[in-house]
Amino acid sequence: MQKGYELWKKGKHNKFGCVECHYPPKETAKSDTSADTKTESLSHIPNKPPERFSYVQLGGETVRTRPRVSDANCMTSRCHGKPDDDFKTKKIKFTEKVSFTHKPHLDKKNQIEGQKINCTSCHQHETDQKKFEVSKATCHLCHFKHVKFNQDRGKCELCHELPKKPIQTSGEKPITHQMLKKAKVSCSSCHLEMIQAAGGGQYKAYFKSGELETALVLNAGQIKKENCLACHDQAKVLKKEITDELMHQKHVTVKNARCFDCHQPVMHTKADLEQPGILAYASSGLHAPANQSELPGCSVCHPKAHSYQRILSAGPKRPDVSKTPDFMYKARANCLACHVERKFNAKGQMVMTASAKTCVRCHTKDHKKMLKDWKSELAKEIKYSKEVEQEALTALAKAKPKLSKSKLTEARKMLKEGRENLNIVKFGNGVHNKKYSIMLIDAALNRFEDMIDYLEEDKQ
Repeated sequence: MQKGYELWKKGKHNKFGCVECHYPPKETAKSDTSADTKTESLSHIPNKPPERFSYVQLGGETVRTRPRVSDANCMTSRCHGKPDDDFKTKKIKFTEKVSFTHKPHLDKKNQIEGQKINCTSCHQHETDQKKFEVSKATCHLCHFKHVKFNQDRGKCELCHELPKKPIQTSGEKPITHQMLKKAKVSCSSCHLEMIQAAGGGQYKAYFKSGELETALVLNAGQIKKENCLACHDQAKVLKKEITDELMHQKHVTVKNARCFDCHQPVMHTKADLEQPGILAYASSGLHAPANQSELPGCSVCHPKAHSYQRILSAGPKRPDVSKTPDFMYKARANCLACHVERKFNAKGQMVMTASAKTCVRCHTKDHKKMLKDWKSELAKEIKYSKEVEQEALTALAKAKPKLSKSKLTEARKMLKEGRENLNIVKFGNGVHNKKYSIMLIDAALNRFEDMIDYLEEDKQ
């Protein structure tokens, strides 16, 4: 009790005694000429003590129950029940980017199955720093559990205002969030990684007319059976058929359980661009976990899937190539910003593809031709690079019999470095970062030509 008492003395409620919060106020009927109304009695002492958990086994199952602070305590005329208290409609700055209003959260139609939202559903004793605080993790669980991305209670604009600062200003038309919303570009194009499940989440895609409309993070906030044993001491109880409504009604509304007594958290934060996780793997029945880059077993034959595309997007510094991340990478656009069209390859496997019309959604109509032009230009550059590579191979074959072991090793090193740069563009599809691709091709050409010159010097 001492710790709770010390926190109470430091908190905003230190003007109110223990019984004023922990015992609900009694109500007495008062006759009025117009109607019968209820007024609060001055006494908070109840006729019988409220329910308390006993650690003495009295037979049957024992379930631990936290003390409950009734909403009636918060809504007395001395507290938030004052006529001039506008806490229900007042806009509160919850974080730097999120504003909060109580009223929609108290509306029954917005509440989760079987759960009645009380003051203490959100205002809880979370740490040893404060008596009451609101955990952002609680918000994330309610808003993102079993909800499609940017839909229903998971809709971004319920909490966030659209940023007014342009995402990208290069080109003839600045790209803004307002423009993307008008063009019906999905928020998941850049922000899909913002919702991740601590317990191994999975992405499932939803399509409309063959194009990606939204995605759902499966298993976010899932329940671990082990959590049940922290309260229930009889295994047979856990075998009963359960539903979301029953679980919330019994555990939250009646027993005052907290969200994370049962659920695992849902993470809602920006991912590290230097360590991008899986952004989208979706098909009927197979979904890739959010914390790995390929499906189980795939890495045996397909190590580091899409690694070349990732390198191109991030544009990391390489020998003779400066760090040049793509504009879309810096804007946090993910694969689904462009790859929104669902198609099937010759093996019947679903693949997500991009086309010129995807460019137009975010940019201008003139960009429709851009993708074709880029592909054509890069194809010519790659073809020329392959010709120079062949010249280098021919030169190496002729000089090999006369080369010392050290010089042969050095020549092969040059060839390898050139090939590595060229392969990134060739197999990663250079359009993922055209500027960086041209720099890689130039670096590859330099290494091939350096090798030819190196071999020529040996002849002399």
